[in-house]
Amino acid sequence: MEDDIIAAGAEIIWVLEADASGVAGTAASCMAFFDQFPTQYGVSVDQGWCVGDGQTIPTPGTFDNSPFSVGRGFDLIVPRDTMRIELASSHGSPSGNDNLSGADILAEVQAIVAGQTCTTP
Repeated sequence: MEDDIIAAGAEIIWVLEADASGVAGTAASCMAFFDQFPTQYGVSVDQGWCVGDGQTIPTPGTFDNSPFSVGRGFDLIVPRDTMRIELASSHGSPSGNDNLSGADILAEVQAIVAGQTCTTP
């Protein structure tokens, strides 16, 4: 799915908020996470950028402390030309998460690139 999202005109940035031990994520620990569990989680980091929330500047933890984080991860679609957040969705097991599939995200990217309104709440 990553190739399709990039072909649709988006870039993927994988952010690791914290590792399984609760240690703030780094770019290296983000890569190690995906390298260790690609078949379990069904994702890869062959495309895009892998960053750690413990390395955000000027304040580490920016992503974890944002209103987009609902206990796990989230997706943001931000067109480069406007830098306006067009879609925010959250992932994980706590209630209140959207848990969009890769196909759902691809459809949103395609709609945004085509200048349409997002279809997912």
